[in-house]
Order: sequence, then structure tokens, then C-alpha cells
Amino acid sequence: MAIEKEIWSAILKENFIPDTSFLSRSVNMSEFVEYDKIHLAEAGVDPKVLLDNAIFPVPASQRTDTPLEIALHTLDTENTIVRNLEEMQSSYPKMDSVVRGHRMALQRKCAAMAAHNWSPTTAGKLNPVRLATGAVDSKTGHQAITFEDVMRLRAWFLAQDVPLDSLVIVMNADHETDLMLEDANRYRAVMETGKLFGIKYFTTSLLPTYTANGVKKAMGAAPIAGDKQSLLMYCDTEVMHAMGSTQVFAKYKDPGERGDVIGFQQRFTALPIRGKYTASLLSTKATVETSTEEGEENQ
Repeated sequence: MAIEKEIWSAILKENFIPDTSFLSRSVNMSEFVEYDKIHLAEAGVDPKVLLDNAIFPVPASQRTDTPLEIALHTLDTENTIVRNLEEMQSSYPKMDSVVRGHRMALQRKCAAMAAHNWSPTTAGKLNPVRLATGAVDSKTGHQAITFEDVMRLRAWFLAQDVPLDSLVIVMNADHETDLMLEDANRYRAVMETGKLFGIKYFTTSLLPTYTANGVKKAMGAAPIAGDKQSLLMYCDTEVMHAMGSTQVFAKYKDPGERGDVIGFQQRFTALPIRGKYTASLLSTKATVETSTEEGEENQ
């Protein structure tokens, strides 16, 4: 049974952060994890640079670093039951398929955590939060982002001397569609290169939502009218992720369930490193429509 747990754990961890995920464009600090905690230090003030110095001895100062201890979050999957009869009757190894389903669920949760934590909470000097300038759909209320919006945000990063090859754009499907509709030929070139104005881009539905006043909402907060959807742009050396321990919880031949019960626990975190050079571009979300059946159920 221990061997089976090792196999399932290996399946779960295999390519957990693929190259196709924006999570791959961040600093991997997993090597610094001990007992599911990261022990780092916040660097002190950088030294001054003297121009044509004529004072000796050269002034000296000691840098004081602040120790940091970061506990990784605990992500637990709900247990899945694989009944003996199902396993016997299936034409494929059902337990392997179940384990991969748990991996996909954990991958999605980790990516959502990263997108949320890396996005600025509110606008700041080194973390701009800007409003899109595109047209508003009169029927849905959705506001489009434009190529110019992206270009101006890109220009802000370059003005801070952030290297172009370190920039990443993460957008949702609506914003991707906005750019397609604005200029199909230009966007075709973007799809061919995988870059937007020289910036590697990814598409996901996991970006955080902001209030009408430009404040990031809590993960999982209920949508309300006036909410804004976000596009994230960041410098990949200013954000991090770290994976800790992976635990398999299994109960074999459960007499009540007539099968095996399995679940996973993954320790993980994803955070900004210095709180600099991440930005959000906001646009009004399309109106959330409630179906007739949902309306009747809520009455």
C-alpha cells in the first residue's frame, strides 16, 4: 500500500507547474522550504553610489536584513471514492484517472492563489491599477481593453527599467476577445509569436475581480453589479511560488463504501517578493445574467 501511495504522489507532482501556465514565469523558491515554511530575509537599504569621490576612507555602513518566516498554505482536496465494482467494470485504470483529477483541481487552485496574490490590492506608486479606455457594450456593460491600454502599461514598466523579457501578461478570455475584435490581423501575429508587444502572455479565467473603486476583492467573493475584471502584468523576478510537502490520504477496502477512498494535501504559496512591479488593468464586467430556473429556485 505504501508503494501505491508513492506512485499516486508521483503522479500528482509530475509536471505540476507546466510551461503553459503563467506560474512557470515566477521565481521557484521551493528549495528554501523546510517543514513547510520558507525562511528568507528582507534585504536592507542598498548602498549609495559615489560619483568622482574625493573623500577617504570611503564611507561605510552595515546593511540590516529582516528575517522572514512564511508558512505555506494547506490545500486539501475532497476525498473521492473508487468503488471496487467501478474499478472492475471500467476499461481504464480509474484510480489513476481520479488522481489526475485531483492534480488538475490543485493546479487550478494554486494558479488562482498566485493570480490573486500577485495582483495589486489597490493602486500604488510601484503597482499601478489602471482603467481600460475601450468602448462599453450597451447590452452587456462589458468594457473593452485596447492595444493602446496594454502599450501604455508596458511603457510604465519600461520607464522603471524593468527588462522587457521579464514581463508577463495574464488576461482573461474577454480581454483576449477585445483585442481580436479591435484588430484581427494584429492579434493573429500575437498568436503566432505568443507575445504581445514583446511580452509573453497567458490566458486564464482565474484572475481576481476588483470593486468599482478599484480595490481587489477577496478570493471567491460573490459578484455584484459594477465589479471589474482584471488583466495582470508583472515582472517575473518580482513574484515567487513555493511547493512544500505532498500527502496522500487513502483508506483501502472500506467496508462501508466497498472500495477505496483517496484524497490529497498539498502545501503551497505564491506571493510578491518585494511588492513591486505588478500591475492590473481593469474593465467593467459583463452583466451577470440569472436564468429563469435559477430565479425560480431563489424565490
